[in-house]
Amino acid sequence: MDQDTLRFLLREAVRETVTEVLQTVLELDRTAFLQAHGGRRNGYYPRRLETTFGQVDLKVPRDREGQYYPALALRPPPGGRGGGGHRPRSARRPR
Repeated sequence: MDQDTLRFLLREAVRETVTEVLQTVLELDRTAFLQAHGGRRNGYYPRRLETTFGQVDLKVPRDREGQYYPALALRPPPGGRGGGGHRPRSARRPR
């Protein structure tokens, strides 16, 4: 295996690991929010992040009441709200 192939495989492995870790953090954050504040799950909206290791596609969880916003700040694209749950900083839950 040449060095370029090895570099590509390592980069891809790190990108997949970053995706899995971020997805898990998002799920745990929503679960903690719902346990503390009540409410129900209500699916996901997609969010793409650019990282040092490439693009990461996430499913950002939301709640039915629209009160949950991830502690992991995932800003919406310019000119769009980007899905349920995004609110101005003043309306976000305290950390």
